[in-house]
Amino acid sequence: MISLGMDLSLTATGIVKIKNGKIIDRRLIKSKPTGKKPIDELMRLLQIADNSVFSEKVNDPDIVAVEGLAFMARNTTALCQLAGLNYLIRERLYTLDIPFIIVAPSSLKKFITGKGNSAKDVILMEIYKRYGETFTDDNEADAFGLAKIGEAILKKTKLTIPQQEVVDMVKQQYDRANAKKRYSVRMPAL
Repeated sequence: MISLGMDLSLTATGIVKIKNGKIIDRRLIKSKPTGKKPIDELMRLLQIADNSVFSEKVNDPDIVAVEGLAFMARNTTALCQLAGLNYLIRERLYTLDIPFIIVAPSSLKKFITGKGNSAKDVILMEIYKRYGETFTDDNEADAFGLAKIGEAILKKTKLTIPQQEVVDMVKQQYDRANAKKRYSVRMPAL
């Protein structure tokens, strides 16, 4: 059973893949702006999306957990770009027929620390204490937490009460998505 966690970022997208509870891949996809034109922004997002999803096709994950948007972000330009990236990732996963879930940032924090508003250093510490994994980058740490949520959805694992609450909530999303028939996406004629 393979679970993949993706913490999307414009500068350093964290990706962690676990198989049967063990990390089998972890990395950062770094990106910088290449220009100020809208096409430059689009090309940057497409590059992040392609490097995030298509590189994973070799070992199809059974589930991908993607961190949702932080709607309280102050930089609205970055939030719009992250929303675009988030939906590019969803489209690619859907096209590849890879099941995915979207996990709210507060739910991810609650799963890892027991509280929905924990600081990044607390998340790093709790991952080390609970799982014995060390991360120096919070994007990779978040991706690991997301992969653990995906794993908990697919197989029975021992969870704390806050973790079980998060899994129960996100599992409803996963169950609804898998209960529906796959819709074909039709491109309009040009």
